[in-house]
Amino acid sequence: MPDRSSLLTRTGKVLLGIALLPFCAGFAWQLAVLSIRITYQPLVPYWFAGGFILYVVIHFLFKKPILSYVVGHELTHALFAVLFGGSVKAFRASEKGGQVQITKSNFVITLAPYFFPLYTFFALAAYWLARAAGASVLEPWLVLIAGAAFAFHIILTLIFLQTDQNDIREHGAFFSYPLILLFNIVLTALLIRLLLARDMDYLDFLVDGIMRSVSLIVLGISKLSGLIVR
Repeated sequence: MPDRSSLLTRTGKVLLGIALLPFCAGFAWQLAVLSIRITYQPLVPYWFAGGFILYVVIHFLFKKPILSYVVGHELTHALFAVLFGGSVKAFRASEKGGQVQITKSNFVITLAPYFFPLYTFFALAAYWLARAAGASVLEPWLVLIAGAAFAFHIILTLIFLQTDQNDIREHGAFFSYPLILLFNIVLTALLIRLLLARDMDYLDFLVDGIMRSVSLIVLGISKLSGLIVR
């Protein structure tokens, strides 16, 4: 039987997860508005979309790259542990699963593999290095790889979230799923800013997303108050 502090923590996370739902809706709305309004880099979105579609086709026609996903999953745990001041003691990955022993953990480290597309950002880093080096011939191919890696992240994450995951169980589904969705939206916007957009203010996106979310909360409270009064 869980102790009182554990029960309070679980209850708090459930309530926080519920509170995140309007932010998921608000930021999703803002991302949709953003993707329509911004000016894109010439041809870059086509290469990215081509890579995305290419991976989708490969995924359903050939053997699923489970090992690659597990390696990336555990590497993301390790990366975020280091970013938070921890260190990595051991690392193991196979098609049956993986494990990384780290000296620091929190909900961001635990859930990071589900919202941070590691391979996509590797491709993004390579793209910017190619631009800096003047290797323009490589740029479209790296954008193609980034698109494929992003599709890989989305599809494999959705597949793995359908199975029992210790990471999700640790913090609870009611907290984990809204957080994962919100962070995926925020990082997708960042990816658009760094790779696809010609003119986009990422800070404006964050502020507008918060404002839309708050508007949804106010609207919800107003509707609820109206029902109670009746």
